Amino acid sequence: KYGQPNCVATLQGGVVTINGQKSAWVSNGTIAGVCILYCASDTGSGPDTRNGCVVIVPLDAPGVSRGKPLDKLGQRALNQGEIYFDNVVLSAEHVLAAPWQYQEAVYGIHTFANALMGTVFTGCARSAYELAHAYAHERKQGGLPIIRHQSVAYRLFHMFRKVEAARALTQRVVHYNYAAPAASLHAAMTAKVTATQTAFEVASDALQIFGGNGLTRDYPVEKILRDARASLIEDGCNEILAIKGGYYLIDPDLL
Repeated sequence: KYGQPNCVATLQGGVVTINGQKSAWVSNGTIAGVCILYCASDTGSGPDTRNGCVVIVPLDAPGVSRGKPLDKLGQRALNQGEIYFDNVVLSAEHVLAAPWQYQEAVYGIHTFANALMGTVFTGCARSAYELAHAYAHERKQGGLPIIRHQSVAYRLFHMFRKVEAARALTQRVVHYNYAAPAASLHAAMTAKVTATQTAFEVASDALQIFGGNGLTRDYPVEKILRDARASLIEDGCNEILAIKGGYYLIDPDLL
């Protein structure tokens, strides 16, 4: 069995009563005015750990409290922290997705979030590449700009190649999912994993081109590397997404 959920919304008598805690990784959790809460539901027979509900919650409602923002390695500009619900009572009008709509709602937000991660971290990779490209023209070693050295040119080429591949894939996925009758989570996972892995690899290579300067906070590349590292875990860690994505490739007719 799944176990006891941390946060449950009880839907009875035209009201929603929320109790429990959302983890420390709620984006903007300690500063937002409103949250869209995905949680387990209880319609009278105990918490349903498979068919939950989605509720829009004003965070100034009685019974809502918050934890401290996390002190993170990267993405420090993205405030994240816990939210606690202690008998928070709202009208049923606050329910965005009822239990019978929950699986569809989770699929939808996961698809959107993974595609968004693809776009954001393609941009992260691009920024790291462009900073390294400019620095390789400015920095001289052995009497030449370092871009004239084979190892640097070789590294920059592969950085460029990865960024362009991530960009092309992510654009294709986003356009497909907005135009298709049904969005593809598998495609969104592909964009997310590709772009975030690219961002981390390209940022690491960019820091290498900066050398010791890249380790200092006088240059932005160390921040980009830290931000990119978090993306490998964010919105589904890449290993789990790859396992789920691999299962999507199963063709029952071939088994």
